[in-house]
Amino acid sequence: MDVIIDAIFAILRAVWLMVPMLIPNSAAVLFGGGTAIDFGRTMKDGTRILGDGKTWNGLIGGTLSGMGLGMIQIIIMNLLDVPSWTYGVCVPSTVFILFLLAFGSMFGDMLGSFIKRRIKVARGAKAPGLDQYDFLIGTLILIIPLQWAWFRANFLDGVYLVGFIGLIILIPIMHRVVNIIGFKMGKKDVPW
Repeated sequence: MDVIIDAIFAILRAVWLMVPMLIPNSAAVLFGGGTAIDFGRTMKDGTRILGDGKTWNGLIGGTLSGMGLGMIQIIIMNLLDVPSWTYGVCVPSTVFILFLLAFGSMFGDMLGSFIKRRIKVARGAKAPGLDQYDFLIGTLILIIPLQWAWFRANFLDGVYLVGFIGLIILIPIMHRVVNIIGFKMGKKDVPW
C-alpha cells in the first residue's frame, strides 16, 4: 500500500512542479490577439511559418502567467513548509527554471504549429500526439540541457520517475479537459 501512496504522491508532485508548463498555452488564448510572431511571413511553399494563432501577446502573456503561477506555488509550499515541492532556494536559478518551464511550453507550441504548417495541417485541425505533447517536448528541449540537475533530481531519480511517467499519461486527459472548457467559454473554435 505504501508503494501505491508513494506513486500517487510522486504523480501529484510531478503535475504540481509542471504547472508553470501546463498553464501558458491556456493563458496565451486569454492574452492572444495582436501581431503574429511570424509577422505574416510565409515559407517558400507559400504556407505561413506559424500562423495567426501564435502572437506576441500570447507568447508574453502565457510565459508570464506560467512564471507568475510558479511564484505563487513557491509561496504556498513555503508557507506549508514543503520545500521539496518547489523549484529551489536560489532566486536566480528558481526564476530561470520557471522561465524555462513557461517559455519552453510556448516554444513547444510554436514548434508544433511550425510542424503542422509544414505537413499542411490546417489551423485548429487535429494532429494527434503533436497537439498533446508539443509543449512538453519544447520544455524538455530547453530544461534538459540548461537545468539538467534540477530535472533529473525532480523527475528521474527514484520514485520521481513514476511521477514523470504518470504526468506523461495524464497530459492528454488534461489537454482534452482544458480544450473543452476553452471551447465552452468561446475561447476556442474547436473542442480539441
